[in-house]
Amino acid sequence: MTASECLAAATAAGADYQLTINAFVDEFRGATTAQRVAMVATPIIECGQLEGLIAGVVSALCRETGTPAPTWVDAIGSPAPFFAFPARSFELRLRLMYESPPPFRVRRVFVPENYLSRA
Repeated sequence: MTASECLAAATAAGADYQLTINAFVDEFRGATTAQRVAMVATPIIECGQLEGLIAGVVSALCRETGTPAPTWVDAIGSPAPFFAFPARSFELRLRLMYESPPPFRVRRVFVPENYLSRA
């Protein structure tokens, strides 16, 4: 699955978008370097909440695996703060804003520090 396919599937999944993102994370980590580069080659060109989340995921995974990050990730973010998990309380929002890893925070996307951890 490519990043753009992940975006399309996550958008179609509605509230269950996290399942699609988890599948992309697992596939990316199991791929070869050449496959990883191909998975992120097609750019996401519009900004939005899920677009920013996926750009953060791609950026973080590329750092983690030593894969060259595509240039398109630098231009993609959420137009407004986006909390990938329900953060109804002010305290939880502050915590997510504080602990969110840089690849997400710079895109105005806020996730737990262990967001990409998979058991």
